[in-house]
Amino acid sequence: MAGLRAALLPLVLQLTSLALVSVTGGVILRDSPELVDIHHYQQQEPAHASAPAGAPQEQGRPLEERLGRLEAQMMELREQNKELRVRVRQLESCECRPASAQCWGLGRAWPEGARWEPDTCTACVCRDGAVHCEPKAGLAHCRGESLPSPIWGEGSVSALQAGTVRCQGPSCSELNCLESYTPPGECCPVCRPGCEYEGQSYEEGANFLSSSNPCLQCSCLSSLVRCVPMKCPPSPCPEPVLRPGRCCPTCRGCTEGGSHWEHGQEWTAPGDPCRICQCLEGHIQCRQRECASLCPYPARPLPGTCCPLCDGCFLNGREYRSGESVGSGDPCSHCHCANGSVQCEPLPCPPVPCRHPGRIPGQCCPVCDGCEYQGHQYQSEETFSLRESGHCLRCSCQAGEVSCEEQQCPLAPCTLPDSGPPLCPACVLEGEEFAEGVQWEPDGQPCMACSCHDGVPTCGAVLCSPAPCQHPTQPPGTCCPICESCTYHGQVYANGQNFTDADSPCHACSCEDGTVRCSLVDCPPTTCARPQSEPGQCCPRCPDCILEEQVFVDGENFSHPRDPCQECQCQEGHARCQRRACPRALCAHPLPGPCCQNVCNGCAFGGKEYPNGADFPHPSDPCRQCSCLSGSVQCLARRCPPLPCPEPVLLPEECCPQCPAAASGCPRPGGGVPARHLEHFPLPDDPCRRCLCLDGSVSCQRLPCPPAPCAHPRQGPCCPSCDGCLYQGTEFASGARFPSPSVACHVCLCWEGSVSCEPQACAPAQCPFPARGDCCPACDGCEYLGEPYLSSQEFPDPREPCGLCTCLGGFVTCRRRPCEPLGCSHPLTPAGHCCPTCQGCLYHGVTAAPGETLPDPLDPGCSLCTCQEGSMHCQKKPCPPAPCPHPSPGPCFCPVCHSCLSQGQEHQDGEEFEGPPGSCEWCRCQGGQVSCVRRPCPPLSCPLQVTEPGSCCPRCRGCLADGEEHPEGSSWVRPQSRCSSCTCHEGVVTCARVQCVSSCARPHQGLSDCCPRCSDCEHEGHKYEPGESFQPGADPCEVCICEPEGPPSIQCHRRQCPSLVGCPISQLLPPGPQHCCPTCAQALSNCTEGLLGSELAPPDPCYTCQCQDLTWLCIHRACPELSCPPSERHTLPGSCCPVCRAPAQSCAHQGRAVASGERWAEDVCTTCSCVAGTVRCQSQRCPPLSCGQDEAPALSPGSCCPRCLPRPASCMAFGDPHYRTFDGRLLHFQGSCSYVLAKDCRGGDFRCAAPSASSLTPYTCPR
Repeated sequence: MAGLRAALLPLVLQLTSLALVSVTGGVILRDSPELVDIHHYQQQEPAHASAPAGAPQEQGRPLEERLGRLEAQMMELREQNKELRVRVRQLESCECRPASAQCWGLGRAWPEGARWEPDTCTACVCRDGAVHCEPKAGLAHCRGESLPSPIWGEGSVSALQAGTVRCQGPSCSELNCLESYTPPGECCPVCRPGCEYEGQSYEEGANFLSSSNPCLQCSCLSSLVRCVPMKCPPSPCPEPVLRPGRCCPTCRGCTEGGSHWEHGQEWTAPGDPCRICQCLEGHIQCRQRECASLCPYPARPLPGTCCPLCDGCFLNGREYRSGESVGSGDPCSHCHCANGSVQCEPLPCPPVPCRHPGRIPGQCCPVCDGCEYQGHQYQSEETFSLRESGHCLRCSCQAGEVSCEEQQCPLAPCTLPDSGPPLCPACVLEGEEFAEGVQWEPDGQPCMACSCHDGVPTCGAVLCSPAPCQHPTQPPGTCCPICESCTYHGQVYANGQNFTDADSPCHACSCEDGTVRCSLVDCPPTTCARPQSEPGQCCPRCPDCILEEQVFVDGENFSHPRDPCQECQCQEGHARCQRRACPRALCAHPLPGPCCQNVCNGCAFGGKEYPNGADFPHPSDPCRQCSCLSGSVQCLARRCPPLPCPEPVLLPEECCPQCPAAASGCPRPGGGVPARHLEHFPLPDDPCRRCLCLDGSVSCQRLPCPPAPCAHPRQGPCCPSCDGCLYQGTEFASGARFPSPSVACHVCLCWEGSVSCEPQACAPAQCPFPARGDCCPACDGCEYLGEPYLSSQEFPDPREPCGLCTCLGGFVTCRRRPCEPLGCSHPLTPAGHCCPTCQGCLYHGVTAAPGETLPDPLDPGCSLCTCQEGSMHCQKKPCPPAPCPHPSPGPCFCPVCHSCLSQGQEHQDGEEFEGPPGSCEWCRCQGGQVSCVRRPCPPLSCPLQVTEPGSCCPRCRGCLADGEEHPEGSSWVRPQSRCSSCTCHEGVVTCARVQCVSSCARPHQGLSDCCPRCSDCEHEGHKYEPGESFQPGADPCEVCICEPEGPPSIQCHRRQCPSLVGCPISQLLPPGPQHCCPTCAQALSNCTEGLLGSELAPPDPCYTCQCQDLTWLCIHRACPELSCPPSERHTLPGSCCPVCRAPAQSCAHQGRAVASGERWAEDVCTTCSCVAGTVRCQSQRCPPLSCGQDEAPALSPGSCCPRCLPRPASCMAFGDPHYRTFDGRLLHFQGSCSYVLAKDCRGGDFRCAAPSASSLTPYTCPR
């Protein structure tokens, strides 16, 4: 048996050392029942030493069984030890901080030194965070179960049964929360963060208002809801109103600067008409007024207003009234302001007496000193050539008139004079050759377009269509303006570009497709009370701040220039600085920086600073070694070597325990079992002291009290305890609520040794105007508009001087102050008084002084009222007598007359009639009175007017001729000559012989006919009705009439133009299109009495005019008959009648004489003739060609008109010698050799060459 013990003892020691290693690793293992039994066996062995030895096999069998179990658990402990080593390595990288020592037992935490009894036989104590239990001495039923002080870990609960320690899990307290969970490494569940209050769920840390009482501000902390009454800020208005669902009263209106506005009322900010302010629940909110731009150049706003108006214009920094002239920079246009817009019109030009007046640079109106013809300007007496419809014309400009005559067209430039018909109609202009049909733009002339037609270049001005935008841009080198950018006030802006109008900085403009659109700038709201506006700046802005000679804009956040630890903000021109808020450091023990302690390249620990990576001893625990790593301190306990003794001793000022030497025990005070060496035991008469047996000597000291983990612990038997509170000298149980002994209206709560006080929560008052109580509002009085009143007290209404209010149980009722009854019917309430008096009258909103008479407000036209001692007395106005025998009731029921007597005749009321004869008046009967006005005459457009005797208004006078008057515009036949026709025009009679025109091949003329007739009223297939007139040809002066009498026939003649008597030559206007006669730009001369019998020469030399009967009579001079044919007649300048020319002359053409009238062919397209010594040529007109996309018009040899040839699929060689390439280019080479026209340069498949060099037969090489 002794050998078995000897073999078992080393194994037990090994297990003990392994358990110690496990404890040093930070994990306390529960003692297994086998280990407890071994301890029990070792301690019981001396007691059985004196027993007789018997049955050794029986005694050794249980030990063998236990040894087997121990070996199995040894294997399990080795595996656990591997895991523990891994956990120790992880824990060594963490920072360890000492925690308050406490022990778990019976389902709760016990502070250091606490004692309790788990059962009637056991007493336990918490020492150094471990539970030490021992059996009670002196109890008979507990004998045989004495147990040395085992060490139990946290959370273990033990019971002694039949000498065996049995362990079970701790009992967990009941939770009262929404949701619970068990954290990792814990036994008992805890409440999940969050709160439930009044049926609503809130997150941890949430702040909210109570739904039943809006004056309670609640918060959710540690799954508990705490509510405190809300403190209302002082009201900025004198009369706050308590609104439903709100705790604090709000302002009914807004008050600022002595002005008051009601809720929702808007007004314009004083001094800034562009800001609109609104009162919203006692707060003033302002915004910028928005103005709609309805015109492009609105006038600036009137003083005191914000938005610009369209009743004028603001342009180029100047104001213009509507209708006022505006400078445009164009001397030929007149611009004026029209309701915010600028309208321009060309200056009116006087009429000119020529048909093609020219324009002089620098002048606006055309003059007859030059000519403008087909878009080109020509000087007077300048000769130029034109080509129209294939005809060549030579024209000349003479005093605004252009006269042209046909001439021979020049030969094609590619045709030699003796080579026959042209083969290639190409054009040469300024030394450069252009192919037929090509259009081009001359160099440096973007507004000219030229084309080549029939070998003749034709150039004309490019007509620009009006741009579809308002502000187009004309790029350099182009002719027509385009809308790809905007030209606005002399500046060019790209499409999509936004800019500010330099003349009006409050307009923001943008260029969109060539049109500039501007709108008012929407100024942002300013954050200061007095914003400033600078010249040339639209929106007001807050002033800047100057600090340390540096400028900062309003609202800018910046660092102080001299102190980087201060953060500043510019507000209304002042820099407000405060200490900069330090950000949270990223490490646990940072070093102090320039402003904040957040530098993590070292450590500040225990009042000292250490560099990064330094190792240093713990400042308060010499058994711990610390190291600084990037601002974090890690402290680890020094490792101690394992000891072979079961109960090592830790000597004072030592870090590692040592095995004690064999020592003796100590007697206990009061007797009993002696204490063993190093055993702690209490004194029976002083439980607050603890003794230690050290090698036979006893040393006792008072138990050290650990720091209480609460703010207000109560005094326990030995140490302060957190199971109650000691607050200002009074003890309170945990969970007790009590009034604060130092702060009024505060309630305190004792909870686990700490006292927290908060303002007393008041229930909402059940009245609208509660009085202020000691702590909470009460309804035993009233507080109305800031003033307290007692219940049942009457007081004047602070808002209404004539009101009287009563306080009753927190309710305030106001009514108007009662007034004494008066003896008048319309009393007046004077200003500043509450009750009316009879010293005046108030009648239907009209105030009257005593004795004052005024029109009745209900019948102001017919009644008068007088104020007498506060009552109004009204009566009808007296009616004047009627001047007629039978009056009828009128207004105000007064008699009125409804008829008038004029010139012995009676007229009813409202009747209109003529006035006295010769008075030219129109009269009306109204209310018995006759009123007459002169009859208006209609305006007349004729210059000659005459008023007939007995007539009121003038009429247009016609013409007097041969004693008869003829109306304006009429025609008639003179009695002296039936073939002479006269017309009346503006008081001038023009007579001339009828000029006949023949419109048919075989006309016939009767004896009484002035002009020959054509049978039937039909002309060119159109049939005309009798009396219908028409124009037979292109000459607007010729007219034909289907005779209305006799058989159907047509008679034609030339229109007779009236004489323009007294019209200067400069005022003569040529006839326009489809007009026959010229007109005068001014009124004609009148034949007055002073001019009777005088003669006047009109502009037409064929007429002579004489003043007769206040009418100019102009008669056409008769011309003698001529014997020469009409083709040889001509009229000399300034004469009336034509004369015969000299005999016909021959023509000289290319060195030979050609008889007059001879015709010949110049080429295949041109035919010439000799007419009166002049060669006239006419070219053949070719029909238009419609060629395909791959074709081009070209001339074939021997033909006049071009035909369609493939393009560019062929080249051609012709002439002397000429070549047209595949791309249509024309080349000329003179030389005697063979020319390669085309060949395959890569494969050599074909080669095309011209066989000869001069006088080539037209040769075509297909591609």
